[in-house]
Amino acid sequence: MADNATRAPRISKHPPAPLRTHSDTNTLSGEHPGNPSHTHARHKSTSLASGVSRRSPGYARRTNEQGSATPPPIRRGHYVTKSIPENAQLEVPEASGLFSPPLTPVHSHESADSDPSHTAPDHITFDFSKIDYELKQAKVLGRGIWSTVLLADGREACPRRAGRAPATPPASPPSQRHVGPSCVFAVKMPARADAVNVFRQEAKVLSLLMQQPSATQYIVPFRGLDERCSSLVFEAVLGGSLESLNSRLKQMTEVARHLELVNLFPGLADDLISGLEFMHAAGVVHADIKPANVLLDISEHYSLPRPVVRARYIDFSASFRLDSDDSTTNAGGTWDYMAPEQMRSQEALNTPTFASDAWSLGITLLSLIVGDSPYAAACGGNLFMLREAIKSGDPCGFARMSPPAAKRIAACQEFIDCCRQGLKKDRERRLSAGNWKAWLVSQELGG
Repeated sequence: MADNATRAPRISKHPPAPLRTHSDTNTLSGEHPGNPSHTHARHKSTSLASGVSRRSPGYARRTNEQGSATPPPIRRGHYVTKSIPENAQLEVPEASGLFSPPLTPVHSHESADSDPSHTAPDHITFDFSKIDYELKQAKVLGRGIWSTVLLADGREACPRRAGRAPATPPASPPSQRHVGPSCVFAVKMPARADAVNVFRQEAKVLSLLMQQPSATQYIVPFRGLDERCSSLVFEAVLGGSLESLNSRLKQMTEVARHLELVNLFPGLADDLISGLEFMHAAGVVHADIKPANVLLDISEHYSLPRPVVRARYIDFSASFRLDSDDSTTNAGGTWDYMAPEQMRSQEALNTPTFASDAWSLGITLLSLIVGDSPYAAACGGNLFMLREAIKSGDPCGFARMSPPAAKRIAACQEFIDCCRQGLKKDRERRLSAGNWKAWLVSQELGG
């Protein structure tokens, strides 16, 4: 998940905080409840093979529409042996003249089941006994300071080794599972040694979210942590990111761009606000919402006149679960999308919260309207000016300093009103994700 955005850690007591050039932008993959009482009106999606808009006719089908947690593989080859006192007497059942040797090994998973202290893993483990992936010809989709993301084709799981075959004659050979060419995974490989701990926390966050109903309406489907190489495995979504959509919109004339934005914005805003509500209801702070961390997918259904673009969140490497032992060390964010309070020196204020997530989403939607970071024209890459601009809490005012952006804002005032619900400087006045969703419904602005 690589991008060139400047990413900063939490602000220390000695401003300005050092920048972190971090995006970890995975081109991964990604249904929609938002609030448990809310049912999303749009439909399940299939993967795109290239950049998409609602007018794009082409797509590639995803193999699994619904992500689900898989049980951890059974541990094999580990045994617990029982020691026998030197003078112990062996008791043989009367009904049998034969008995098993006293040191018959007991499989550890049996003893673990009887151990009350044994607990299940807190993350989904990738079950490569059912389906695996091939990395020999994998394509690099993105790079970041923590990871390299590869597009890998799915393949049949390797047969069990002969040495591990059961003693009894095998049953009839199972039918071979066909893995179609559209079965592809995005594999997030650690790029450095300390990424392993980051990945484990990300796997815990993703596993919690995948346990929620209709999770794949909001996030890219997570298949599990591959313990063989400490990698995260996702279903692949190839429709590009919100950032790449911005790049495509820049190639259009102003009239064509406006028409495309009017067509896309309501549905994307609905997806992302509902997705934010979904994450917060599960107790997860994303902590790094930005265009590069939103992937686009496409839905098609017989009841729809044309395909519909969908938006799903990716990259939970900065995320953490509330009321858990998750570390917030990596929960920094990217400066242009950080809330004003995160620019202050007090640690209690600059730690990401639900409110700072709402601000980041507001800036993300605003950047789709104006075509770039709202601070780009005013600050010109000057970090001190950028910091002060963010602290002012007026991104729309800074965006208007660019004449093209000012015209776009004037032409999309209804969309700007939507962004403003998350862009209140006082975080106590910002709408929660649930209230923001209710506002969206009241304005009949959703897709």
